[in-house]
Amino acid sequence: MVGRRAAILLFLLAGSVGCSVQVASLSVAAPQAPTAEVARTAVSRGWGEGDSCRFWVLGATFGLPQVDEAIDQAMRPVQGAFMRDVTVYSVHPVYGLFGWHCYHVVGEVFG
Repeated sequence: MVGRRAAILLFLLAGSVGCSVQVASLSVAAPQAPTAEVARTAVSRGWGEGDSCRFWVLGATFGLPQVDEAIDQAMRPVQGAFMRDVTVYSVHPVYGLFGWHCYHVVGEVFG
């Protein structure tokens, strides 16, 4: 009986643990195209990270996460214009009856 309870508990725990998968590597990314002048004179403002997440319940989503929203969030703290060497991850922090679906971006911010 104890073995069966442990197996059920392990199954429930495994179902509640999320995952993260790399879905894209981008040379350059921006929510809006920077002007030629900005692209030519931009300097590195460090590395940034951003997220865009949406909630779901019983498989019904409340919108889809947006990569451009995650990029904008990564650039906003340093007033960046674009990012280079961007990695995009699809992140699912929670599984079960409800959870989140997120896009997480990491890259060097220029502006």
